[in-house]
Order: sequence, then structure tokens, then C-alpha cells
Amino acid sequence: MNPIRAFSFILSALCSTVPVFAFPAPQQDIIDIQLRWHHQFQFAGYYAAVEKGFYREEGLEVRLHPGDPAHQPVQEVLSGRAQYAEGNSEVLFQRLRGEPLVALAAIFQHSPSILLVRKDSGIDSVHDLAGKKVMLMNRTEDADFLTMFVNEGIPLSQIDIIPSSYRIDDLITRKADAFNAYSSNEPFFLKQRGIPYNVIAPGNYRVDFYSDIFFTSEKELRSRPERVEKMLRTTLKGWRYAMDHPDEIIDLLIRRYPVDKTRAHLEFEAAEMRKLIFPDLIEIGHMNPERWQHMADAFVKAGLVRSDDFLDGFIYSARSPKHLPAWVVPVLAFALAVIALILAAAYYLMQLNRRLASAQHQLHEVNRALSEEIDERKTIEANLRISETRYRSLFGNMVEGFAFCRMLYRNGQPDDIQYIEVNPAFETLTGLSAVTGKKITEVVPGIKASNPEVFEIYGRVAAGGPPEKFEIFMSPLNLWFSVSAYHADTDTHCFVTVIENITERKLLQRNYEQMAQTDYLTGLSNRRHFMQQAETELARTLRYGSALALLMLDLDHFKQINDNHGHRAGDKVLQAFSTLCLSILRESDLIGRLGGEEFVIMLPETCVAEAIGVAERLRKITEEVFVLLENGQALYFTVSIGIAGLDERYAHLDTLLQKADQSLYTAKSMGRNRIHTEASCIRAACR
Repeated sequence: MNPIRAFSFILSALCSTVPVFAFPAPQQDIIDIQLRWHHQFQFAGYYAAVEKGFYREEGLEVRLHPGDPAHQPVQEVLSGRAQYAEGNSEVLFQRLRGEPLVALAAIFQHSPSILLVRKDSGIDSVHDLAGKKVMLMNRTEDADFLTMFVNEGIPLSQIDIIPSSYRIDDLITRKADAFNAYSSNEPFFLKQRGIPYNVIAPGNYRVDFYSDIFFTSEKELRSRPERVEKMLRTTLKGWRYAMDHPDEIIDLLIRRYPVDKTRAHLEFEAAEMRKLIFPDLIEIGHMNPERWQHMADAFVKAGLVRSDDFLDGFIYSARSPKHLPAWVVPVLAFALAVIALILAAAYYLMQLNRRLASAQHQLHEVNRALSEEIDERKTIEANLRISETRYRSLFGNMVEGFAFCRMLYRNGQPDDIQYIEVNPAFETLTGLSAVTGKKITEVVPGIKASNPEVFEIYGRVAAGGPPEKFEIFMSPLNLWFSVSAYHADTDTHCFVTVIENITERKLLQRNYEQMAQTDYLTGLSNRRHFMQQAETELARTLRYGSALALLMLDLDHFKQINDNHGHRAGDKVLQAFSTLCLSILRESDLIGRLGGEEFVIMLPETCVAEAIGVAERLRKITEEVFVLLENGQALYFTVSIGIAGLDERYAHLDTLLQKADQSLYTAKSMGRNRIHTEASCIRAACR
């Protein structure tokens, strides 16, 4: 008898004895899911899971409830009116406040929450929102915006936060300067109406939160762990289907749900959501514990919560033991008996065919080894092609500049760098072209003189040193770069460099520093910056034994100017006086506005007698200057000046300022529009 047929006969006979088990259909539970807002494509995965029967297949009867200001996800779940819901970062916020919430999945890997502003409003960054009307939902559900303000050092007291009306028309009609929105929703209305706008996104200010979080309560997880697992599995299945069939879900929304959006609007929403979910790169619903920790740390830093003590247990993990049905044990026992019989039959057949197997063994082994080698080579070649394709795709689409380089040496020292291969972003960021195969000294002439440290750093990396990360200004290109360099293990003296153009960030940083040092109205140094400069100049004067004088200036009757003519006239007077001071002072002199109508001038290399001449000249010219009011009337003003000179009694800036202030007080008490200093100060400073 043929051994293979005999084995098949025995196996068929044994399998025919296996009993057939029938199981009752699962009983369906009624589950309520609270959505965050009205029906729209934002909740496509839940519609797909309902429509395609994914929930019902698991014995779950699901009802979807649209949201509105009176029905918000967290409160609906905590109250028990809904067992599951989809919310934003407020889910983590409420958890850190001690509420028993559990995150099951993060549908959006990046938050769509943005602030929209009209382009003609002059608001270009978050710092321009100071003193502006900003519409937010509240101080808890817009935690990503509040964290953005704190990260940027903007006190909430400087922002006029008003409750959101949920109407984009309030931005269009300028009832609000900034409107909280979703990148997948409100921009469509503005584009449709042809209204130019700017976007202020928390992600651009180091605030990158999860969004549209599918969550439940600890009570639900504790009492119904199997149902939680089913809900998560079927919901993610629905989201996978929705991302693969967006047009079908849009048809479903229009046909079966009260959607107040056009098809074009829904298609826009679907396209924008793919940029936030990354369904082709990241598993839908993926949650990184470290990223949750980062969000919790951001809330603590922003002062929204006291600590992250309640974070533990927030992230769902299906660790609960699974109980086997009662029928599994007898079926397994029967299967083990069947396997034992099969093994016995196989052993018998093996004995019968030992001679044939022995004769065929060597040929079989040779064929098998050859086949495995062929398959292995095919697999390796296929993997190499895939790897090369992925590398080329990543290499060509990287936002950062990437270059594979070789260090060239002369007399054992780094002398030049050859570009072996660069990606398109490298040439875009540097403004260079056709650099592959060329040396850096060819494409960037003068770099050896302007940036010798480049050769030193890259030389260490090319020699096998650790990775280097640094920022550098390349004067031949007039650009700032952030650079990361790594040793290339595959080639001798080769390294990889990744660059990012940070010129704009550096210019912004420089502008911010200048703004922090300058009085916004007059353009003069503010009090803090003047005091820093004055301390430095005083130390230099004391070191070299030079003369130095300090003038304290106060515009006379300035309060009357504001009271009689308005603050705009007062501002004009301050600006005119500042311009006048700058016109007669030397470049080496220091001037600052202490506040209100008070100014201070430091005159290096100047004795008190010379300072009196400068002060008197300034006083006389001030008498002759006027500003025109809105009614065409000329407004004249005067100044009182107190003078103090540097000597052994006034060798500290505080005492020097105090002495000049006393002289200023004397000048004002003597009738104003005059200068004053002590005679002893004149003799001491001009000897």
C-alpha cells in the first residue's frame, strides 16, 4: 500500500470523529459613544464601524451621540451617560486632576487645534496676541493653547480670552482677533470666501499633543474588560476602513447623518485628517507613553495641574487574563489523543519507508540546500531593492539637508571636504547647486578663512570620533545652520552631515533680544539695558581713572501735557525729546528712558564742568522745540536736569544715580527748566 495514501486514510478517519460544537450567537450590549462635536468626517471611523457591522459582529450595539457645548465628552463619560467618548487633550488634563479616565487610542497623532487670524490683522506670531481678543473654549479644554502661551513666556493676563462662539463669522467680522479652530475644518470657510488668513499652530511652538483620543472610564475597564477590548479592536478596524474608503464614508454621511457640510468641505476635511493620522506610516491609535509623559510635564510646567501623580494607569494596556471557554479543555484533550494516534501511525509508516528514505536522503538534502540558497538569495536581493527604494525615497524627500562626504588630508591634517552625494534639500537650504563630486573650497570660496572650525570638527568625526552637533554662521553664504555630523562606518575618512537652515530663527532671536532691550515708544535703551551698559562703562572708567558724569532729566509738567492734550500728545513730546537728545550726544554716550518722563544720560570721559555745558545746551534747545497737536497748535515743553560727577564718594552706580536725582529734585524745586549740580561735585570732578 502506498504510505502516503495510508497516512491520509488514517488522518481522515480520525478527523471524522471530531465532534462539531455549536455556539449561541453573542448577546448584544447597547453602548453609547459621545462624539466631540456635530456629525462630520472627523468621526469617520465610528461611522464605518457602525455601518459595516464591526461592532455588531462582536455583540455590541453602538449609538453615536453628536456633541455640542452642553454635551462634552469628559462630562458625559464621568456622569455615566456615555461609556466611551472621543476627546482632546482635556482627557489627560482631567485625569491629572484625579478623574478616573483611561485613554484607549490616540486617533490623531498630531493635534488639529490652531488659532486663525486675519492676514490683514498684522498678527504673525503668538507674541502678537498680547492685548488681543482670543476665542478659546475655556481654560481646560484648550490646554494646548494655554501651554503654548506659557512656553513662549506670555502671561495669560496679557491676553483677552473670550469664550468661543463656534462661529467663524466672528473672526471675519473682527469680533475676535484670533479664533480657535481645527486645521481640518474652519480654513475651508475662509478659502471659500477668499479671505486671506494666518495660522498660529501650537506645534510650531514646541507643543505637539495627541488629539481625538478614544477613551473610557476606570469603572468600565474594571467591570467590563472584555467589552473594552472589543470596543477598541472594532473601533480601530472602523478607522482603518474609513481611511481606506473616504469617498464611501462621505456618501454615508450625506445620506444618513444630518451633516451641514458640502461634499467639497468633507473631502477637504478627509484630506487634512490624513496629515494628522498618518494611516500609511503609523498604526492607527498608536500611543507612546513617553509622549503622554511629555504632555503631562507640559501641563505641570504651565501650572494647569500640580503634578503628574495620577498619570499612572491612564494608558490602556490589555493585560487582563483571558478565561478559556469550558469547551476548550475537552477539545484539547481529544486533539492530543488524535495527535498521539497520528504520531504512532507516522512512526509505523516511517519504519516501512526507512530503506526508501535512506536512498533518497542525499539527493533530497542536496536539492533542499540548493533551493534554500536560491530562495535566500532572492530574498536578499528583494530586500536590497526595497531598502534601496526606501532609502532613495527618504533621501530625496527629507526636509533636512543630507550630505555624504569624504575628508581630504594634507600632511596628515584635514585639508578639504569632498561631497560624494547630497540630497535636493541640501542644495535648496545652502543655495548651492551641482555640488556632488566637488570640494567644499570650490563651491564655498573663502570658507577656510571664515570657518576653520568646520575642518576641525569634521576631522574628528571622520577619524571615528563621536557624533557632533553644533550651530554655525557661514559668512560666505550669509546663512546660519544647525549641523549634526556622524562617522560613516562603511568608508574610511567618510562622514554624514545633516543640516537645517536656522537663519530665520536666529534673526528672530536677535530681534527679540533687541525688543527686550529697547523702550518701545522712544527707541532708547530701557531701564534694564541702560543699567547693564552703565555698570560696564563705570567699571571701565574706574579701571582707567577717567572722568565720568551722569545726567538725570525730567520733562517739566508732563502730567499736565497728558491731562490737557491727551496721551498721544505726550507720546509725541517723549519721542521728540528722545530724538533731540540723540542728535547732540556722542556715539560713546549712553542714554535710556527710566520710565514715564524720566531719562538718564551717562557721559564717559566727561567732567562735571563739561557735563554742565552739554546739559545747558540740551536745555536751551529743548525750549525752542515744539510738537504740532492735531488741531495745528504748537506745543512747547522744557526739561530739568540734575548732574552728578564720579569721585571717591560716588564710585557706585546706585550712589551716582541717587546724587544726580537729588540735583534734579533741587532743579525742579527751584522753578524747573534749569540744571543743577553741587559746587563740590564740580571741583572734585574737574580737578
